[in-house]
Amino acid sequence: MRIILNIDGEARARFAPLALLLLLCAPGRALAAAAPGPAPGEEMAIGTVFTAAEAGQPEHGKAFAGDATPVEPGRVEVEVAYAPAWWATAGAVDRISGEQHTLAAAVGVGIARDLDARVVVGWSLVHAAPSTPGAPAHGQGPSDTTVAARWRFLSLAEPALDVAVSLAVTVPTGVHATADHLGTGKESWSLGGSLAASADWGRFTGGAELAFSAPWAPGTANDVGLLACNAAVGYQVLPWLQPELELNYQHEIELGSQPDERVLWATAAAVLPVDPVRIVLGARIPVWARDAAVGPTATAALKVAF
Repeated sequence: MRIILNIDGEARARFAPLALLLLLCAPGRALAAAAPGPAPGEEMAIGTVFTAAEAGQPEHGKAFAGDATPVEPGRVEVEVAYAPAWWATAGAVDRISGEQHTLAAAVGVGIARDLDARVVVGWSLVHAAPSTPGAPAHGQGPSDTTVAARWRFLSLAEPALDVAVSLAVTVPTGVHATADHLGTGKESWSLGGSLAASADWGRFTGGAELAFSAPWAPGTANDVGLLACNAAVGYQVLPWLQPELELNYQHEIELGSQPDERVLWATAAAVLPVDPVRIVLGARIPVWARDAAVGPTATAALKVAF
């Protein structure tokens, strides 16, 4: 993806969600709601990879951070996710607030030992306080579609470390904003990429990710690109329970006099590997923001592999 938007007078989705960015840049790990861009936009996003763990080994996963371990060759992963998000402009005389609810579905396929691909589609419902009298306050319809691939170029048995690069293209299949309704997509093609590293040491799991996305044809928007940095750590407390903590940073680069939008989130999540599915529940709150309208986001995803 879990959509965080900043609705201006033209009702454009300018603040792409980190969840979507992660989905686009790390297709095997996070499922975001398909609005602006996660992530490669942000981006909504949500979920985690379902892979069969070796006998006696715990299964690990993450909520919003990307992962470097691809889907196994010949395996297919199907994931469905619900991603609600809320945003508000703090300090305004008339507090601008809104919410977006996205349902997303993703299909991932293992192509080779170190290569996989994923397609994500979604549907969104948006509500926002009108920025000007008569401006639209509602919108619904398909979200943008994401096609992504991931290549693991380094895999070390000791110290159990994977490193991978990802490439994603976002197709503007979402509903465009008009004078009557809000949009559900970014309204332009975008290209994203990421570098991710993940490691599993017994019951501990961790990961780090650096991702970037940019529109091909931004049109009248001031958006230049979106940079995301993520770090995650988890611990398998029980065979069916892995608590996890994350820090997610997002920096949207703007043109002209408009200041860049920057946000740091703290995430708490639980990964539940309950055979034959994997469930991920997570929530994040902004702990620091500059020149950005942000609020809490959540993720609830279920994945099955065959």
